Amino acid sequence: MSIAYHNLMEDIVLPYVDSMLAADGGCSCDACKSDIIAYALNHLPPRYVATDRGRMLVKLGSYEAQFRTDVIAALGEAIRVIRANPRHQ
Repeated sequence: MSIAYHNLMEDIVLPYVDSMLAADGGCSCDACKSDIIAYALNHLPPRYVATDRGRMLVKLGSYEAQFRTDVIAALGEAIRVIRANPRHQ
């Protein structure tokens, strides 16, 4: 039996990364983007789903204002931290 699961928080965070980096003027190299995404995801609660119904419920919840605010705040903090400690050359 195969178990399929996915952390939907990744799908929720990814669309915000490029626009926040562009607005902030942060480095958008692959190393910095990966570090920013990983930092933000580690500071947000995971939203694992294993069914299409679960996926739909989490996505609906992602449209709540507080949920979006938490994601944006975590990404903002991640950008500040990675900017101060870049891994790229």
